[in-house]
Amino acid sequence: MIYKVSYVVVGKPHLGAIVNLDGPPRVGDQVKLGDELCEVIEIVDLIPPRGDFAFLHVTCRPVQDEL
Repeated sequence: MIYKVSYVVVGKPHLGAIVNLDGPPRVGDQVKLGDELCEVIEIVDLIPPRGDFAFLHVTCRPVQDEL
């Protein structure tokens, strides 16, 4: 299945991204959007899967550098 994923970053002016993935994202995953590393905090099905495609909306937050 191909997952069409819309990413949005909370609290940032980052425009997000739309990407195709071979597997579904999971809460806690880290993804690099542009130059910024983000953590997945919420996943929502936009519509039911159709054929070989699933459509997801993912909310992320920036990962803070650990000291």
